[in-house]
Amino acid sequence: MSRLLFDQLIEDNHRRRWLNSPVSVYQGTLDEIEQYMPCFERRSFALTQPDAICSRLNQHFDTIVRKPFRDDRNYIPVGIVSKNYALVPHKEVLDAGAKALQQAKISPEKVKAELTITEYGERMRVCLYLPDEYSFDPGDGNVMAMRLECFNSVDGSTRFQALLGWFRFVCSNGLIVGVTKLGLRHRHIGHLSISDVGEVLIQGVKDADEEKKNFKAWREHAVKLDDVVPWIEKDVREEWGFKAAARAYHISTSGYDVEILGNYRNETPTTIRVGRTRRVPGTPERVRNAFDVSQVLAWLARERNDLQERLEWRQQIPGLMKALVN
Repeated sequence: MSRLLFDQLIEDNHRRRWLNSPVSVYQGTLDEIEQYMPCFERRSFALTQPDAICSRLNQHFDTIVRKPFRDDRNYIPVGIVSKNYALVPHKEVLDAGAKALQQAKISPEKVKAELTITEYGERMRVCLYLPDEYSFDPGDGNVMAMRLECFNSVDGSTRFQALLGWFRFVCSNGLIVGVTKLGLRHRHIGHLSISDVGEVLIQGVKDADEEKKNFKAWREHAVKLDDVVPWIEKDVREEWGFKAAARAYHISTSGYDVEILGNYRNETPTTIRVGRTRRVPGTPERVRNAFDVSQVLAWLARERNDLQERLEWRQQIPGLMKALVN
């Protein structure tokens, strides 16, 4: 992946938040991003009263504390968890990703890594972009790459997840479809093993050929505006709301994203007054096939400012596409 693309990703993520926490983005090798992962410890949940008198310990909860990190020599509490919460360190997740690459016989030196992490480090997302030989052109001249994504939190706010999806370079779109749409999800309770990350990657790579066939089938599946409009007004509106449906309509019919200017009353997503904002990279002036439509949805998901919501929208794309194609 080019330095330019990573710079675009970092600039884009500066305005992102994750459950209302600001995030920072770092890129490089696996070893290079590891230095931006703080360590944590669990402590008893208690309060210190005036004159250093301790209150009674809470018997049901513990406190998760970030240890001194880089230039900040302070201990910072980041969350409260139950006694049976399984604390999974971020570096352990990164190690699992590295091991997964070895299991899949992919050289770590050929993998570009990206870390998105919240201000105090309680939530993190690691993306491992697979080498060029795992990428492909669906037929429009714009390359799509595979990436392994791992999500983790130390405060229980986000489930540990590992999934394999497709990334379209031209517009920084992420897309989760078909058999690779979701690999692994665990709650941080009781025994938790993240060793299955390797299976997610290996199985996803095996299923990649089937995924490519799906993309090509979408490109061969012609769509008309008469098919797209009722789908937008019903399925997209019900799943993502009025505003997203209106944006989907205008991107599909002009290639431009929009902002709503008119009054919602007595209007539909296809009739309300809007103003153009920017050209959407990689989309035609009018969608011609199901693949074009999938990229409109991927763009809308990408534009969600909250990373958690962005992931949820990406995971809803296959269902919306099924409603259109069928």
